[in-house]
Amino acid sequence: MTAAISTERVFSLPCFEGLRLFRKYRASHPELPLTDLLALIESVEADAHSLDMEASVYLSGLVEKDCPLDGHLFYQTCIKGVLIKHQPIWAKLMRQGRKRFVKRLDRNDQDVFAAAGLMESPTPLHVVTWWDSVSGYARLLTDHEKMEQGRAAEILSLEHERKRLKDIGIDREPEWPGFDDNFAGYDVLSYDNSKGGIANRLIEVKSTTISPMRFIVTRNEWNKAVQAADAYIFHIWDMNQAPPVLHTRTVAEVAPHIPTDSGKGSWKNAEVPVLNQA
Repeated sequence: MTAAISTERVFSLPCFEGLRLFRKYRASHPELPLTDLLALIESVEADAHSLDMEASVYLSGLVEKDCPLDGHLFYQTCIKGVLIKHQPIWAKLMRQGRKRFVKRLDRNDQDVFAAAGLMESPTPLHVVTWWDSVSGYARLLTDHEKMEQGRAAEILSLEHERKRLKDIGIDREPEWPGFDDNFAGYDVLSYDNSKGGIANRLIEVKSTTISPMRFIVTRNEWNKAVQAADAYIFHIWDMNQAPPVLHTRTVAEVAPHIPTDSGKGSWKNAEVPVLNQA
């Protein structure tokens, strides 16, 4: 048996049904070696040839040992096991809502969700609970992915600043306050030459894969930017490029895109376009 089982194979009804048989036979014949157990299943079960038993054995390691083998809960547990281990691309789409998400799937994947009783209408409360639980995990996946991308961009800015400081003759190492304090209001502390000597350069780092390019500025970041004025700069990394491409913006260049408070309302986040500069 190999552990290199693709998501397409493991997230399928032939795999799920094979797991059901595998678990039942394993419970009845705990002493049999794996190869002998699979041979027994194939010799006894007429439909075993249509199942993906190799993928089923792999899936068995992802699903709780006390998982019920009958009813919708069996399929729901299998789906969740694949989601957590394989983190398929479609998992992030679950945040869009059930119908919108399912429409994006191919027919085979839709059949899996239907077999699990997850497409019932009107929707029972236990199905709502399942979707909310798994969608919450999908949100965690997306947030983790964004965090990794953001950290990668910060490292790129640190490398960029090391080279820039060397080029302008400043023998200092840029610092990374954004790693230690999420409320610092900027991510990288670097330096510039000024009339009064060496001056601080506060860098807020953004990463984006969105087209047209844009980035989010928080109220805390903007307050810090206004306070620091010319000493503050935005690094926006286009992560769709290989290698990523850096765009820089000053506070003055970002300011026209920042909203103002009105009445008792106040803004918390602003979306800023990365417009081509003349």
